[in-house]
Amino acid sequence: MNIERNDSWNEDNDFLSGALRDAADKIPGGEVDDLHISFGVVRDRVRRRRAAKIGSLAGVSLVLVGGIAFGATQTPLLRSDDSVLPGEARSSFMTPGPDDSASDSATQAPEPSPGRSPAQDDIEFGYTPSWLADLGLGLECGMPVSDLTPTAAGWSVAAAGDMYARVSNYGGVSSPTWSMAATVQRGDGSLDVHPTVVWSQDGVVVDLGVNVFGAPGSQVGPLIASGDGAVEAQVRVASTCIPTESEGRDIFETSLPDGEYEVQVIAFPEVSAGQWEMTVSEPVAVQLDGTGAHSATGTRGGAATIEPLAPDENELTRFVLDRTTDWVLAQQEQSDYSSAGPARVTAQCESVNAGDSVPFEIVVPSTQDVVDSGSVQCDATQQVTTIEVPDVDSEVLDLRLGAVPDGVARFEAVLAPGGGGGGDPAADCSASGLTMEYDPARSPSEGASTTARAIVDAALDCDSGRLVDLATVYPTELMVTAEPAEDFFALPEGEEQHYRTLVALLAGTGGAFNGGEGTANRTVVWPRVVAEEFRDSDEAWQEVVDAGLLTQEQADAERADETFGYTGMRIAIDESGAWRYYSATP
Repeated sequence: MNIERNDSWNEDNDFLSGALRDAADKIPGGEVDDLHISFGVVRDRVRRRRAAKIGSLAGVSLVLVGGIAFGATQTPLLRSDDSVLPGEARSSFMTPGPDDSASDSATQAPEPSPGRSPAQDDIEFGYTPSWLADLGLGLECGMPVSDLTPTAAGWSVAAAGDMYARVSNYGGVSSPTWSMAATVQRGDGSLDVHPTVVWSQDGVVVDLGVNVFGAPGSQVGPLIASGDGAVEAQVRVASTCIPTESEGRDIFETSLPDGEYEVQVIAFPEVSAGQWEMTVSEPVAVQLDGTGAHSATGTRGGAATIEPLAPDENELTRFVLDRTTDWVLAQQEQSDYSSAGPARVTAQCESVNAGDSVPFEIVVPSTQDVVDSGSVQCDATQQVTTIEVPDVDSEVLDLRLGAVPDGVARFEAVLAPGGGGGGDPAADCSASGLTMEYDPARSPSEGASTTARAIVDAALDCDSGRLVDLATVYPTELMVTAEPAEDFFALPEGEEQHYRTLVALLAGTGGAFNGGEGTANRTVVWPRVVAEEFRDSDEAWQEVVDAGLLTQEQADAERADETFGYTGMRIAIDESGAWRYYSATP
């Protein structure tokens, strides 16, 4: 309640203000000319949850009248030597500001009512949002959660994944929404609206979810799935049990207070024309804090050592899943719109279980079309997947995860235009924009395959430092002249286009053993047409053409040369993973 001090007495003010002034004037020594107290007229809109406050106001007013009438000379207000300045009205529940002393007479904000949770103090008991009021399902704010029972025969719904945030971060303005995966077992009728989520605290419903009837449409896949058929259940940031006064409209601007809650997925199937029923999941624990809404980690995840991926000023979408604490952090942040052309996903994953991997898809949200997909090995190394983004009318793109193994402790992926990723975004190279992808099945040796993948990733990233590291471990013979690796992979690149050639060799052609089995010189060589076994293979020769290493005319001429055969670039890695050489075929 704000008390306004006006410069002139308003004769039209309400009777209570007049009564207060008359009582004060009748007290000896209590006449005041400069103290003008007025109470605003309460007009039209009175809400149920304000009723208690209005009752309290009346009680306080009567006490105040009595206090002025019988003891005004004893009150601090009338005994104070300080003048009351116009325009310095304070709320009766005001927290002192930084300039207020601890002895400020302003009353601190009240504590939650005894026996109630903080959320219950904020909500409007008995309130039902307009889109639920006509369903006749008995849903209302403040209802016991035990009364939240299914009514749709043959239907069931279950929470099926961690709660996650979608954050739109355009122009420095951050706008979050929350969602989680759900699975629906269908009965008679249809489900043409998204599931949503009901929140409760201490057994009382404190949020009734999103207005899913306002935007009916096809179900969409969740950003974190845990099985086939999962759909996205939508969650509000502002509670629908804390409405804002409006002219006949539902407006919700207030979030639930931080704390621990239970959430239940709720779906509204239309069992017959115009008749909706509901099905409700079992509750799951969620924590709400300053960083968002979090599902309980439970026995999943564990410790992780990988550091967050470095920011990329050009990044489009970033996804983080962290299970290293008691509460899961899952968030997708979209910072820019996509454009047609090459792009790359730089990702890393760490799990407590060896061999785990996380599948992902790049998805157009409006159509649910999958642009591309891949898988990230959870071996705590950075991996790069190149993709080609079609023309999707400059939409944002989602990074959607498939089933995430329980052992995964931390996963992170960044989608950025081609040329970004783990290397130097300011340094271009001949591999920029390539969409080739390394296939480990095309190498006959696992040890050689691991090094081959690392070389491809570094070259696609235009990451000279990583290529130098890989080339100096053995060390590697780079061309016949054996140039130092630092010079050989220096950027900007010359006309030789070594970065592009490395990718074309390892991702565009197959590898084959070269040298006798059990000999020290046995390696896996790319392209396989170098090996005697494939020297006259139609498929092997076509690979070097398709990879852009030779034109068709060049390939035909070299194949016809029975003395030298293929004379283009080649690369060899031994079975232990040592990079032996990269040079032209002698």
